[in-house]
Amino acid sequence: MTAALSHRRALHAGMRLPRPLNCLITALSVAVGAVAAGVVPPPVGVWWAALAAALITGAGNTLNDVVDLGIDRINQPQRPLPRGDLGRGSALMLALVQALAGLGLAWWQRPQLGLVALLVIAGLVLYDLWLKRTALWGNLLVSALAAAAFPFGALAAGQLGRAWIPAGLAFLFHLAREIIKDLEDLEGDRAGGARTLPLRVGVPGTARLAAGVLGVLAVFTCWPWVAGIYGWAYLAPVAGVDALLLWAAWRLLRDQGARPSAQLGRRLKWGMLLGLVAVVAGELA
Repeated sequence: MTAALSHRRALHAGMRLPRPLNCLITALSVAVGAVAAGVVPPPVGVWWAALAAALITGAGNTLNDVVDLGIDRINQPQRPLPRGDLGRGSALMLALVQALAGLGLAWWQRPQLGLVALLVIAGLVLYDLWLKRTALWGNLLVSALAAAAFPFGALAAGQLGRAWIPAGLAFLFHLAREIIKDLEDLEGDRAGGARTLPLRVGVPGTARLAAGVLGVLAVFTCWPWVAGIYGWAYLAPVAGVDALLLWAAWRLLRDQGARPSAQLGRRLKWGMLLGLVAVVAGELA
């Protein structure tokens, strides 16, 4: 392999490791948190906070790949580290740079944001190094960290408002998706000595739990409309979200004895974006 080709592969790997789509969803969630707080359009400070949150998310994702290298050799051999496109040390340095840049940006905007960012970084480290391989505790922590993007955006805007609504939706959405990811990663987790839910309670029980969380989420998405908080503009896009949630729950219950394909998790990720659209529509209508 030529030096130029090696550098190109390393650069491409450095761009893939943070998972850009996840970072984009986090940044948009911060902006939606400001909108839910009643600050429209979000001021410049909110967008700086969104960039900080995206960088911290990228740091967590990169650290996750470093810690899970052995597991990913089985579950996701196409990822940059198992492929050998980037060294483990370089990836760890990338995670550190992203975390420090995100923390610095948040602190520059407001010390309170910096403190929240520091707590989130600590939570991500705790998740990646210890709780990710446990049954449910890691799922709950990472779901809470993902949901924190909305109050983070509201805090950047100066008031909390109704940021708790998208935060609650995001918590349940991520919880279901994290449990589904445990099902997808079963073989690698078993080889790596993890004790995730499928390895503790079995695949059928885990699939039923994930389907149950999706069902609860589908009900909760309707509550802001039933309670008169959001109007019809919210209900239209959220109907698409609910259709996706119920379809995913049906697939999980139908195929309880089998691990879901990675396609299911990817489709749910697009559902998150549609959920953001629903909240914005509800706030602006």
